[in-house]
Amino acid sequence: MLLKHILFSIHLLYSQLEYPSAPQQIESNCSILCVCSQKFERNAILGQLLRLPGCRPMGKKQYNNLAVRFFLYRDHYLALAVTGKNFLATSHRLFKLFLLLPNVEKVFFTGIGGSLNPRSKPGDVCIPKKWACHTTGYIYNKKTDKEHAVRYKPEFPNYKDFYPASMEIGVTPNDEITRTYFLPCPLSLFTAIKNSLLTPHPDHNFIIHCGGIGVSGTVFVDNDSYNQYLFTTYGARVVDMESFAFAAACYEFQKPFCVIRGISDSAGNHEHDNEGNAIDTYRDTAASNAAATFTHILGHIELPKTNYPKRPLKPIQQFLFPHPKPEFNIENVPHSPKVTTH
Repeated sequence: MLLKHILFSIHLLYSQLEYPSAPQQIESNCSILCVCSQKFERNAILGQLLRLPGCRPMGKKQYNNLAVRFFLYRDHYLALAVTGKNFLATSHRLFKLFLLLPNVEKVFFTGIGGSLNPRSKPGDVCIPKKWACHTTGYIYNKKTDKEHAVRYKPEFPNYKDFYPASMEIGVTPNDEITRTYFLPCPLSLFTAIKNSLLTPHPDHNFIIHCGGIGVSGTVFVDNDSYNQYLFTTYGARVVDMESFAFAAACYEFQKPFCVIRGISDSAGNHEHDNEGNAIDTYRDTAASNAAATFTHILGHIELPKTNYPKRPLKPIQQFLFPHPKPEFNIENVPHSPKVTTH
């Protein structure tokens, strides 16, 4: 106990140091990461961060073809980067960011998505509780009576000749492939976000739908028939091309995450959109509303307790403020009952 008192006194003494400004120090002390897939989404987030009271720009650093902007807000460093569109770009650059910023403790994906639920209109914001992948599966020849291999039995209703299946999310210590239908946002973070939205922002004139399911795939959905299929099969509210890959990367690195999607269009469901596909009209509004929701959440949730900028003595910090055990990992994800391993 005496040792802890002595160490805490040293910790308080060094807490008076200025915030580190060298890029290497900011990298190791960064605790919040926000990514998006496109430049116009980044511009919307930048605009909201620069209007956020107390948010201080800390410069930009280039890592080959990856640019990262840093901010200081509520005594925590925040990084902002563009990962690119689709699964491969998202997962590749997110893995790189996690290696460059090893102490990140909360990760946000902020951008636009297409509506699958008629209740979600262009300009609204969706924060799904869990994500599925709709473009992994099998194409069968339905004209034959041949029995399919047991491990490839359909898990969801088919869309024409295509049957979606569970998604590979990891490999066990025994080199077995682990699969799942859905990847959920960690409960404690999702609950904190939901509670933060109970205090509405006076300037927000859009609806935020918090909860439900989102789906991702490697195709751009602008098709009424497929829109209805995704809504019926998954009960999903929003579709995009990155979020499942983003969630899978976060699980791989044990990073609590949240996806914020502004609705830019109806994903081809023209029956519920009198203007046709509205992405050209609502794209910027959707990105701005998603960014405004992100900064509102950032201002109300509890930030990581490690608070790296004010605790430069890492051995003392780890002794006094040990990291809690990860709340979630791949082993705890609900696996596919039919195709847990291949």
